[in-house]
Amino acid sequence: MELKDKIQEWLTPLLTEMDLYLTDIKLQGKSKVEVYADGDNGITISQCADISRFLEKHLDGSGLVSEDYMLDVSSPGMSNPLKVPRQYKKRIGRTLEIVKTDGTEVEAQLVKADDEKITLLPIVAEVKKKKKGPKNQPEEKVEAPKEFELKYSEIKKALIKIEWK
Repeated sequence: MELKDKIQEWLTPLLTEMDLYLTDIKLQGKSKVEVYADGDNGITISQCADISRFLEKHLDGSGLVSEDYMLDVSSPGMSNPLKVPRQYKKRIGRTLEIVKTDGTEVEAQLVKADDEKITLLPIVAEVKKKKKGPKNQPEEKVEAPKEFELKYSEIKKALIKIEWK
C-alpha cells in the first residue's frame, strides 16, 4: 500500500470524529510529509497539532518514512488549489481562477457546488459598446454572462482569487 493511501486510511476515522476532511497529502520522498486538512468551519492550530501527534505515532517505526522525516500538518491555505467538493461548497460566492483539463483558463464566481459539479458565473468587465457614427446614438446592448457548470473531472486546478481592496 502506498504511503499516501496508508496516511489516508489512518486519518479518515480521526478526521471524521473531528468533523474535518483531508484535502491533500504531499510527499517528498520518505523525508517530508505534508498533510492538509480543513473543515466546514475551518481548522484550528490545536486540531492540526492533534492530527500531527496522531500521525507521528503511526509513522514512527513504520518503515514507511525515513527516521528523520519531517511532518507538516496545516490547513490548505489560499495558495493551494481546491481539491474536494466540500472545499468548493465552503467557498460559494468567491471568485475562482480555474484551469480546465483542456488548458482553458476561466475566472468566475462560484454559485453552486455539489458532489459532482460546480456552477459558475463568468466574471466579465462591464462592456459598453458604442456604434461608430453620430454622438447621440444609443449604446449597443451586451448580453449578460450566463451561468455554466463544470464537472470536477474537467478541473485541472482551481484557486481562490485573492482580491485586495
